[in-house]
Amino acid sequence: MARTKTAQVPEVGAEAPEFNLPSAQGGQLRLSMRTARGPVILVFYSDGAEEDTRYFAELAQKEDEINMAGGTVVGIGVFEPDDARDFVRKTGLKSYVLYDYARSATRAYGLLEGSRKSGEHARPAAFVIGGDHKITHAWVGERPEPAELLAKISELTGLPRPAEEPEEAGDGEEKAAAKPPKKAPEGAPDGAADGGAEKPKKMSAEERERIKAERRAARAEGKSLKQPGAAAGGAEGRGEAPATERKRLSPEEREKRRAERRAAREAGGAGEAPKPEAGGDAKDGPKDNPRGDAGEAGGEG
Repeated sequence: MARTKTAQVPEVGAEAPEFNLPSAQGGQLRLSMRTARGPVILVFYSDGAEEDTRYFAELAQKEDEINMAGGTVVGIGVFEPDDARDFVRKTGLKSYVLYDYARSATRAYGLLEGSRKSGEHARPAAFVIGGDHKITHAWVGERPEPAELLAKISELTGLPRPAEEPEEAGDGEEKAAAKPPKKAPEGAPDGAADGGAEKPKKMSAEERERIKAERRAARAEGKSLKQPGAAAGGAEGRGEAPATERKRLSPEEREKRRAERRAAREAGGAGEAPKPEAGGDAKDGPKDNPRGDAGEAGGEG
């Protein structure tokens, strides 16, 4: 029995053979157009038997995750168009299912088996092709689990990024408590370790109530704890100088008064009339010296 001659299976690191095949979902697909957008999972199926249907149905369940990771799923089988569309309905695959009725792509990947008389089909195989159009992973004669294919795509793209775990409610407080307090430099006052002046001590409820009671008692007595002595209403409570305190003269004023007094003495007078003694009165003078006028008159005569 003559067997169809095929090329060798491409190795990892080699350039992936190009193809341009019709899709069961409609249109054509060129491999290089997909690898330009991201990595491609290329899976070959044989005859659409039960094993192929089960595997592609499992792959369809991971299809959305593969797309989110930046990859694309492409299936190739040696099928006629109607058989390929029926295969899509059975598996539920939403990506590309291509039918290689001319056997060109299957032969280029070295996977064509059988004979024209007994029927030709592709060997089960899977490839991961990177964005640079080179093969990064290959499985021939077997196909990996869809979860493994997803992991290979994520390794290439770094997607999807794992979600950050939210901090639990007590984590922040535990970290703050575990952080050792800062040490103050030697000779620094208390409170310098915290980067500022010492904070005032917080009063207890009993201390605040005691201070309030003292203030109420002071107001009832007409006093103020903040201004002791203000209740007397004197000048000291208001911060004023006592009334008996004389105004202090400046050096210029004192010199001026001395000059006036010297001028008065030089003019032959004291500058002011003699003040009566304490307890006396000006009109009592003649009574104390009844002969004073006569003596002066006699002296003049």
